[in-house]
Amino acid sequence: MLTIGLDDGVQLVYLAEGAANVVYRIRSLPLDPSTSADLSFESYGPNTPPPTELEPLHMDPRLEGNLVRLRKNTSSTTPVAESQNHFETVIKPLFPSENLVQQTLFQPSKYLLKDCNARLREMEFNGARPPKRHNFYLAEDDMYGMLVTDMSCNDDSSKFFEFKPKWLTQSPSAPPESKRCRTCALRAMKKGSKPGLCPLNLMDKDRITIAVCRIMGLDHHRLQVYSGSDRDMLGRIRDFLLKDPLLRRLRQLQMDKDPKGVLRANIISQDLLAAMTLRDCTLYLKVSPSSIDARLGDLDLKTGKGKAEYWRGLEKQLIEGGWYTATERERTVGENLCQLA
Repeated sequence: MLTIGLDDGVQLVYLAEGAANVVYRIRSLPLDPSTSADLSFESYGPNTPPPTELEPLHMDPRLEGNLVRLRKNTSSTTPVAESQNHFETVIKPLFPSENLVQQTLFQPSKYLLKDCNARLREMEFNGARPPKRHNFYLAEDDMYGMLVTDMSCNDDSSKFFEFKPKWLTQSPSAPPESKRCRTCALRAMKKGSKPGLCPLNLMDKDRITIAVCRIMGLDHHRLQVYSGSDRDMLGRIRDFLLKDPLLRRLRQLQMDKDPKGVLRANIISQDLLAAMTLRDCTLYLKVSPSSIDARLGDLDLKTGKGKAEYWRGLEKQLIEGGWYTATERERTVGENLCQLA
């Protein structure tokens, strides 16, 4: 198994983080780190090349095209090996390999994890880490990390988008007279101030343009003010999502794995846990001039430890509070933009 340590000629560069993991870009170090930039040099002779011309160390080919993802030490995260086993045995058989962000285990050294945590603390001190992520650090006792497919773009000719499809069909527990889908109901209850993506629009050929505008950050009421390239990109993504079977496959699996809803389902069944995983994944789109690469990621195992009761409690709140039916007593922020409205 691949191992990565501080002396392996690579550097992990902070890229992003969520509640459960931190993601790093992998960068090769120069041949001789001691010759890194001395900006006081006025010029560089033939025997002292500028740092930008130093050849990188050979990078293990298994690292190429990947990012590093490391688990945080929180009560809600699952050990990496257990999460990877769930991915291999439950998630991977459900989709073609080209539709998944691939995951591979590796072993980080203890010193690498300590160094990453020290850098996270330094980022907090310098104001470079999101405040809501402060005081949560990597699990230094986890023996494994993950290499995941790098979906970012390396040149200006390609564009990258990501979004969570969430619940692509209505919750089986929702009242029949609902005016909001599950995702829009939860957003209203949380007083979301920004118009959000209604997942049902992704599955409707007459309303998918509204959904793609949300994904791209465009106002669908003012499409005429955007550039021709923006409108062309909008059309390409819309046509791709309509023709490609991935979202329809995801919706069908959500229904198959949880046909009864969280209030009636066996809350520790593997099918329900898989359904909830599929309702919280991310779709990554890399749009190049000639193709669109679409992959699902963030497919971490949802465990029954405390989650099941949380899901049930949330569903009861949405039903009893009138959030599905838009009869809530509390004043919501913004208009109801759900397809069911």
